[in-house]
Amino acid sequence: MVSWHPSRDGSDPTYDEPLRMLNLGGVPPEAHADLNACLRASLQGAENTLRTGAATSVLLPPSGIIMHADGMMDMLADYEVDYYYDDGAVLTALNTMFGQVTGQAAELRCMALGYKVRMRAPDGASPQDITIAKSTEWQQKDSEPPPGTVEAVCVDLEHRAGIAVRVFMPYTYQQQRLLLGGLLSVPYQPRVWR
Repeated sequence: MVSWHPSRDGSDPTYDEPLRMLNLGGVPPEAHADLNACLRASLQGAENTLRTGAATSVLLPPSGIIMHADGMMDMLADYEVDYYYDDGAVLTALNTMFGQVTGQAAELRCMALGYKVRMRAPDGASPQDITIAKSTEWQQKDSEPPPGTVEAVCVDLEHRAGIAVRVFMPYTYQQQRLLLGGLLSVPYQPRVWR
Protein backbone atom coordinates (compact mmCIF):
# COMPACT_ATOMS: atom_id res chain seq x y z
CA MET A 1 0.00 0.00 0.00
CA VAL A 2 1.37 3.41 -0.97
CA SER A 3 1.55 6.08 1.73
CA TRP A 4 0.65 9.39 0.02
CA HIS A 5 1.60 12.90 1.13
CA PRO A 6 1.33 16.30 -0.59
CA SER A 7 4.19 17.68 -2.61
CA ARG A 8 5.84 20.70 -1.00
CA ASP A 9 4.96 24.01 -2.57
CA GLY A 10 7.67 26.22 -4.00
CA SER A 11 11.15 25.07 -4.87
CA ASP A 12 11.96 23.16 -1.67
CA PRO A 13 12.44 19.46 -2.33
CA THR A 14 9.93 17.09 -0.78
CA TYR A 15 12.74 14.57 -0.31
CA ASP A 16 15.70 16.43 1.25
CA GLU A 17 17.57 13.19 2.02
CA PRO A 18 16.09 10.59 -0.34
CA LEU A 19 18.71 7.93 0.40
CA ARG A 20 17.76 8.02 4.07
CA MET A 21 14.28 6.78 3.10
CA LEU A 22 15.71 3.77 1.29
CA ASN A 23 17.26 0.74 2.90
CA LEU A 24 20.58 0.72 1.04
CA GLY A 25 23.11 -1.12 3.15
CA GLY A 26 26.82 -1.06 2.44
CA VAL A 27 27.04 2.28 0.62
CA PRO A 28 30.47 3.87 1.23
CA PRO A 29 30.24 7.40 2.73
CA GLU A 30 31.83 9.08 -0.31
CA ALA A 31 29.35 7.41 -2.64
CA HIS A 32 26.41 8.13 -0.31
CA ALA A 33 26.77 11.92 -0.67
CA ASP A 34 27.12 11.70 -4.48
CA LEU A 35 24.15 9.36 -4.87
CA ASN A 36 22.01 11.49 -2.56
CA ALA A 37 22.82 14.70 -4.47
CA CYS A 38 22.09 13.20 -7.90
CA LEU A 39 18.91 11.46 -6.73
CA ARG A 40 17.61 14.58 -4.95
CA ALA A 41 18.21 16.71 -8.07
CA SER A 42 16.51 14.17 -10.33
CA LEU A 43 13.46 13.75 -8.08
CA GLN A 44 13.14 17.50 -7.55
CA GLY A 45 13.23 18.19 -11.29
CA ALA A 46 10.52 15.60 -11.91
CA GLU A 47 8.44 16.90 -9.00
CA ASN A 48 8.61 20.47 -10.31
CA THR A 49 7.43 19.31 -13.74
CA LEU A 50 4.66 17.16 -12.29
CA ARG A 51 3.45 19.97 -10.03
CA THR A 52 2.62 22.04 -13.13
CA GLY A 53 0.35 19.28 -14.40
CA ALA A 54 -2.07 19.18 -11.46
CA ALA A 55 -4.89 20.64 -13.56
CA THR A 56 -3.97 19.02 -16.89
CA SER A 57 -1.87 16.20 -18.24
CA VAL A 58 1.83 16.91 -18.35
CA LEU A 59 4.66 15.59 -20.51
CA LEU A 60 7.47 14.20 -18.37
CA PRO A 61 10.37 13.53 -20.75
CA PRO A 62 13.37 11.52 -19.55
CA SER A 63 16.18 13.56 -18.07
CA GLY A 64 19.50 12.92 -16.45
CA ILE A 65 21.92 14.31 -13.90
CA ILE A 66 25.65 13.58 -14.05
CA MET A 67 28.26 14.39 -11.44
CA HIS A 68 31.76 15.15 -12.72
CA ALA A 69 34.93 14.11 -10.89
CA ASP A 70 35.13 17.61 -9.34
CA GLY A 71 31.62 17.30 -7.87
CA MET A 72 29.93 19.66 -10.34
CA MET A 73 26.63 18.42 -11.74
CA ASP A 74 25.15 18.83 -15.23
CA MET A 75 21.84 17.91 -16.78
CA LEU A 76 21.34 15.50 -19.67
CA ALA A 77 18.47 15.37 -22.13
CA ASP A 78 17.84 14.18 -25.66
CA TYR A 79 16.32 16.98 -27.68
CA GLU A 80 16.52 15.10 -30.98
CA VAL A 81 13.54 12.82 -30.32
CA ASP A 82 9.91 13.72 -30.89
CA TYR A 83 8.16 13.17 -27.55
CA TYR A 84 4.85 14.42 -28.93
CA TYR A 85 4.36 11.85 -31.71
CA ASP A 86 6.86 9.01 -31.26
CA ASP A 87 5.74 6.29 -28.83
CA GLY A 88 9.31 4.95 -28.65
CA ALA A 89 10.87 8.32 -27.85
CA VAL A 90 11.46 7.52 -24.18
CA LEU A 91 13.53 4.41 -24.94
CA THR A 92 15.43 6.25 -27.66
CA ALA A 93 16.24 9.11 -25.29
CA LEU A 94 17.27 6.79 -22.45
CA ASN A 95 19.61 4.84 -24.75
CA THR A 96 21.12 8.09 -26.03
CA MET A 97 21.69 9.40 -22.51
CA PHE A 98 23.17 6.09 -21.32
CA GLY A 99 25.53 6.30 -24.32
CA GLN A 100 26.55 9.85 -23.35
CA VAL A 101 27.21 8.82 -19.75
CA THR A 102 29.12 5.68 -20.79
CA GLY A 103 31.29 7.75 -23.13
CA GLN A 104 32.23 10.08 -20.25
CA ALA A 105 32.34 7.45 -17.48
CA ALA A 106 36.06 7.91 -16.78
CA GLU A 107 35.45 11.59 -15.89
CA LEU A 108 32.24 11.04 -13.87
CA ARG A 109 31.45 9.95 -10.32
CA CYS A 110 27.70 9.44 -10.44
CA MET A 111 24.63 9.58 -12.67
CA ALA A 112 20.85 9.54 -12.35
CA LEU A 113 18.44 9.05 -15.27
CA GLY A 114 14.76 9.70 -14.56
CA TYR A 115 11.71 8.70 -16.59
CA LYS A 116 8.03 7.93 -16.15
CA VAL A 117 6.77 4.40 -15.54
CA ARG A 118 3.51 2.70 -14.70
CA MET A 119 3.49 -0.15 -12.19
CA ARG A 120 1.22 -2.32 -10.16
CA ALA A 121 0.37 -0.52 -6.93
CA PRO A 122 3.23 -1.41 -4.57
CA ASP A 123 2.38 -3.47 -1.50
CA GLY A 124 5.06 -1.69 0.51
CA ALA A 125 7.80 -4.22 -0.14
CA SER A 126 8.86 -3.54 -3.70
CA PRO A 127 7.56 -2.30 -7.05
CA GLN A 128 6.23 -4.90 -9.49
CA ASP A 129 5.03 -5.18 -13.10
CA ILE A 130 6.81 -2.04 -14.29
CA THR A 131 6.40 -0.65 -17.80
CA ILE A 132 7.99 2.44 -19.25
CA ALA A 133 5.28 4.96 -20.09
CA LYS A 134 4.99 6.16 -23.68
CA SER A 135 5.78 9.84 -24.06
CA THR A 136 2.55 10.34 -26.01
CA GLU A 137 0.25 9.12 -23.19
CA TRP A 138 -0.05 12.60 -21.69
CA GLN A 139 -2.03 13.70 -24.77
CA GLN A 140 -4.77 11.12 -24.22
CA LYS A 141 -7.88 12.40 -22.50
CA ASP A 142 -8.26 9.27 -20.39
CA SER A 143 -4.64 8.80 -19.39
CA GLU A 144 -5.51 7.74 -15.85
CA PRO A 145 -3.65 4.61 -14.81
CA PRO A 146 -5.74 1.43 -14.94
CA PRO A 147 -7.16 0.24 -11.60
CA GLY A 148 -4.52 -1.36 -9.40
CA THR A 149 -1.66 0.58 -11.01
CA VAL A 150 0.11 3.84 -10.24
CA GLU A 151 2.32 6.19 -12.18
CA ALA A 152 5.82 6.77 -10.86
CA VAL A 153 9.07 8.49 -11.64
CA CYS A 154 11.81 5.89 -11.99
CA VAL A 155 15.43 6.95 -11.46
CA ASP A 156 18.29 4.70 -12.53
CA LEU A 157 21.06 5.68 -10.13
CA GLU A 158 24.68 4.57 -10.54
CA HIS A 159 28.01 5.39 -8.91
CA ARG A 160 31.50 4.56 -10.07
CA ALA A 161 32.02 2.72 -6.75
CA GLY A 162 29.92 -0.08 -8.27
CA ILE A 163 26.54 0.83 -6.77
CA ALA A 164 23.46 0.63 -8.99
CA VAL A 165 19.92 1.08 -7.73
CA ARG A 166 16.57 1.87 -9.32
CA VAL A 167 14.42 4.26 -7.27
CA PHE A 168 10.67 4.79 -7.71
CA MET A 169 8.64 7.83 -6.64
CA PRO A 170 4.92 7.03 -7.10
CA TYR A 171 2.66 10.02 -7.71
CA THR A 172 -0.99 10.86 -8.22
CA TYR A 173 -3.23 13.91 -8.29
CA GLN A 174 -6.15 14.57 -5.97
CA GLN A 175 -8.23 17.72 -6.19
CA GLN A 176 -5.63 19.25 -8.54
CA ARG A 177 -2.82 18.70 -6.04
CA LEU A 178 0.23 16.53 -6.57
CA LEU A 179 0.60 13.71 -4.04
CA LEU A 180 3.81 11.72 -3.75
CA GLY A 181 4.22 8.20 -2.44
CA GLY A 182 7.03 6.84 -0.34
CA LEU A 183 10.23 6.06 -2.21
CA LEU A 184 10.91 2.45 -3.19
CA SER A 185 14.11 0.92 -4.52
CA VAL A 186 15.43 -2.24 -6.11
CA PRO A 187 19.00 -3.13 -7.11
CA TYR A 188 19.74 -3.41 -10.79
CA GLN A 189 22.58 -4.43 -13.07
CA PRO A 190 25.03 -1.53 -13.63
CA ARG A 191 25.15 -0.27 -17.20
CA VAL A 192 27.84 2.41 -16.95
CA TRP A 193 30.39 1.27 -14.34
CA ARG A 194 30.49 -2.54 -14.64
